[in-house]
Order: sequence, then structure tokens, then C-alpha cells
Amino acid sequence: MKQQVSNNHQLKNKPLRILITHELFPPDFAGGGEKLVYETAKNLQQRGHQVKVLTTGNPKIKQYENIRTIRLSRNRYLMNFAFFKILKEARWADIIQTSTYNACFPSWLAGKIFHKPVVCLVMGYWGKQWQYMRKGIKGFFSQLIEKIQVHRSFDQKIFLSDFSRDFAFRSGMNKRNTIIINPGVEIENYHPIKKENFVLFSGRFAQQKGVYDCLKVAQLLPKVKFVMMGWGEEEEKIRKNSPKNVQFSNLSLKAGKPFFEMYGKAPIFFLPSYGETFGFVLVEAMASGCAIVSTIPLGYKGFLIKPKNVQQMARAIDYLVKHPSGTAKLGKKNIELAKKFTWEKYIDQLLQVYAKVLQKH
Repeated sequence: MKQQVSNNHQLKNKPLRILITHELFPPDFAGGGEKLVYETAKNLQQRGHQVKVLTTGNPKIKQYENIRTIRLSRNRYLMNFAFFKILKEARWADIIQTSTYNACFPSWLAGKIFHKPVVCLVMGYWGKQWQYMRKGIKGFFSQLIEKIQVHRSFDQKIFLSDFSRDFAFRSGMNKRNTIIINPGVEIENYHPIKKENFVLFSGRFAQQKGVYDCLKVAQLLPKVKFVMMGWGEEEEKIRKNSPKNVQFSNLSLKAGKPFFEMYGKAPIFFLPSYGETFGFVLVEAMASGCAIVSTIPLGYKGFLIKPKNVQQMARAIDYLVKHPSGTAKLGKKNIELAKKFTWEKYIDQLLQVYAKVLQKH
């Protein structure tokens, strides 16, 4: 305990030089991963540490909201081949903060060469699920590449939830140097307003998010309105094949108030994902007073359903629709549960990890 206090004291009094590597960074945005990296960089910098973000994008963009960025003009998947650029910047850093997928392997290698500690945020891990999401040889190679990227001897692997880490262990990942740190959510932006009669899905329109199961449930409940809010590679196909009781919205976090209000109006939130490392959208919905129906065990009030069990999902939503007072009570309990997910707590724990790995080095 005394050693931990000493390390934390050193971190408070000596600013660290932190190189963050991730395949995308705002204003480029693909989902929750970019949100997490941005909040990590912003909050570390607010604590007085020096931060550089090495990513892909327009090299002319040298900073984003006062966060210094180094951008490589290449596809995000080609970040796997950014070793020499990462190696160059690693000389400056006290610690390298990377994340899955396409920046973590070259960052790990650069850390080994310069004997710099490398901490990896495991934002995605699918294991054998790749074979369901990408059929045939594509699924096999995706699983193989993931293993090469993530199964490295990082100084610390940070999982965002217990269920994500448990899944990785069951898939063969070594338990050594792993820890769970829940990220935060700006719950002050999310609150219930006058509830309307619809079920909300929010997230990327991708197969692994269960978007086709969402359509199947909507078909089973033709009198219930569903709103699918997001964007993604499956959008054109699901729009074409959606039943009449499904509406679409391309609102994202960038939209601000209209995005937050969509959550606030929804009494029920539905996420039939095949797997998540955390589930930002679940906490956003909880803070907005929604009852939850999902396949992800984040500790909300509502119904936890096994993936692909469309009939049970439909029964759960039908029950909540027919019992609005009980649904509202679940939503109120979720508001309280959401309050434990803060960025301040996340950064405190992250800095403790940095102290630990720096002491070892």
C-alpha cells in the first residue's frame, strides 16, 4: 500500500510523456473506441501529463481540441505497418498507451526495442465469434490476425468489463498482466424526458451488433415502433429489408442535444449484440432512464437474453411495452446504476496502472 501511494505521488508531481497510438482519432470517428481514446487523451492532459496521439488521417491536422496529433495518410487497417513511425515517436515517451486492433502490434514491438512500457486497452476481442461474423476463410484469418495482435506480452492489458476479460480467457488468452477498468460516460448529458412509445437501438449498423436480430424482433412485434439510430456498413441492406414499424436515424454523438434527447424519449433500449467489450450505449441508455433488453451483462435493470434468441427478446420487449409503470421503475433504477461510470474514476485507475508498470521498468 505504501509503495502504491508513493507511485501515485510521483505521478502527480512529475508529468508523464504519454504516446497514445490508435487507428482513428477525432475528427475521424468510427465508434466507441475513438470516444474512449479521446477521453483518455483529454483527461490525461487535464491532469498535467504530456500527450501525443499517433493515428491515421489527414497529416495537416496537427491537433484536436489542444491534443497534439501525428496523422499518417493511410487506411486505418494499414496502421499495422506503422512500426517505424511509432518507433521514432517512442523515443520521446515514458509510456506507450495503445489499443486494439491495428495499432497494438507495432506499438508492442516498438516498446520491446526501446524497453518502454506498453499498456494495451482491449477494446475488442471476438475469438471464435469471427467465424459467425465473417464466413469462411475471412473469419479464419480475422481470428488469426486478432491472436497475433492481442496475444502479446504487453506490460498491462486493460479490459473494460469482467465479461469481456472472461471471454478472452475462455478463448485462450493468458491471464498474466490483465486488469479491468470500466470507462466513464458523461452521464450529465443523458437524462429522461417525456417518454414516447418506441424501442431504441443505438450503435453501429453492423452484423455483430445484432442489427438483423433487431429487424426480426420488430417483425414479431408489428404494433411496436422501433427506432434504429446509428450508421455502419449494413445500413443500406437493413433499410431495404426492414419492416414498416422500423424507423432510422443517423444521429450520432456529434449531433449533441438531438442525440441525447432520442435516448431521453425512449422507455426501452434494445441491444441484441453478439458481444461487446463494454457497451457505452448501455450506460447512455441507463442514464436516460431506459429499461434495458440486451445480450450484454452490464448489470442493468431489465432483461438479459442469450444472443440470437429472437423469440425471448420479443417476449421481453412485449412485456415491457404492456407494463409501462414497471418499465419506468426499472429506468429509474438504471439512472442510479449509471452514476458509477465516471471518467475521473477511470483515469485514477489508469494512472495507478502506469505507476505499476513504470516501477517495473
